[in-house]
Amino acid sequence: MSETRIAIIGGGLAGLYAAYRLGKQGIAFDLFEARNRLGGRILSTESGGFDLGPSWFWPDFQLRMHNLVSELGLPVFEQYTTGATMMEDRATGAVRGAGYLPGNTSMRVEGGTSQLVRALAGLLPREHMHLNAELQAVHLEEQGLRLVFAGTLAQLPVYSHSWLALPPRLAAGIQFSPSLPEQNVQQLTAVPTWMAAHAKYVARYATPFWREAGLSGDAFSRIGPLAEIHDACNEQGAALFGFFGVNAAQRAGLSALELKAACRVQMVRLFGEQAAEPIDDSVYDWAADPYTATAQDRVSSGEHGSLDSRFTFAPPWTGRVQLIGSEAAVEQGGYMEGALAAVERVLAGLK
Repeated sequence: MSETRIAIIGGGLAGLYAAYRLGKQGIAFDLFEARNRLGGRILSTESGGFDLGPSWFWPDFQLRMHNLVSELGLPVFEQYTTGATMMEDRATGAVRGAGYLPGNTSMRVEGGTSQLVRALAGLLPREHMHLNAELQAVHLEEQGLRLVFAGTLAQLPVYSHSWLALPPRLAAGIQFSPSLPEQNVQQLTAVPTWMAAHAKYVARYATPFWREAGLSGDAFSRIGPLAEIHDACNEQGAALFGFFGVNAAQRAGLSALELKAACRVQMVRLFGEQAAEPIDDSVYDWAADPYTATAQDRVSSGEHGSLDSRFTFAPPWTGRVQLIGSEAAVEQGGYMEGALAAVERVLAGLK
């Protein structure tokens, strides 16, 4: 086929940014997201807009993110770090330490990173956005690419290209006809999915009482269940959030209620009795999300995964199918910046 029509698979930041850029260039697209929501690994609580996925970007070395939030007119603010840091281990218990200095200025989007998702989605034609659309197979036909989804979708056109805004390991699970060579499959499954082994906890409070006590909200623990905690306040309210230190297998043996109860106990140890009863709290386990994690991902590599910059799909898929998710970035793989970089790289090569 001669007409350029692109199927974007995945409605996270990479997919939405690709659709936004294609729309500005007048290039036809349809975006398909397997979940019942947009955002992918970007997720914020309904009350308060506190992030359960990525929170930070660093404008001094992530210019794409800085430029995008500026272009969209989104208010941003610097991560709060004023005050002492709490540390705990079994030998000393909870103790105050010097303030934590992250090195680079960490910025957050006001109202949660999901505001970035909403802003991009609001600029896209709704008739070309499809939720609950899980891609199962891609068939190469004489006219172009024929996509097969779980469930039923309205009659779809054939596409000249398919851009996979997915972690490489999920892309490896798509059925291609003709089949991908084993080397491609191995290359895809070798790339760890950032955040896929992780879980986050957010507790919303009436006031930022830790600030009043001279604490920054930063805490580091060798006891758990949270290994790292930070201030999550925004204009909508006060909150603390933390990354779980217990692994995915251990978390799988506990209910959300049990995990929340353990986190509250830890918050009291670190921040006092006022932390015992949050207004509400949330847990999101990315390892249990089938549209983020595979079985391979449930043990964290501790690194931001990146695909080999020389990777390409073998013929006859070369140029027809491209990876644009964050792990496909040459640099900053796994970060939101990486998602934008991967999209721009493929856009630059579009003929």
